[in-house]
Amino acid sequence: MTERLQKIIAAAGICSRRTAEEYLRQGRISVNGEAAALGDKADPEKDRICLDGKEIRPLTEKTY
Repeated sequence: MTERLQKIIAAAGICSRRTAEEYLRQGRISVNGEAAALGDKADPEKDRICLDGKEIRPLTEKTY
């Protein structure tokens, strides 16, 4: 299921949604090797999402 990139990044515990939006504006985030823009969506299970060239692995389960 596709979601906005800033939500995926925040859910992975990397940073807040607002900070992720700033990273998108700065061009620091890519999806499948292509620069991402604010408002872009991705599927965290299928797409390769990177911040500064390092892959982001979203949290898939919540542990209590």
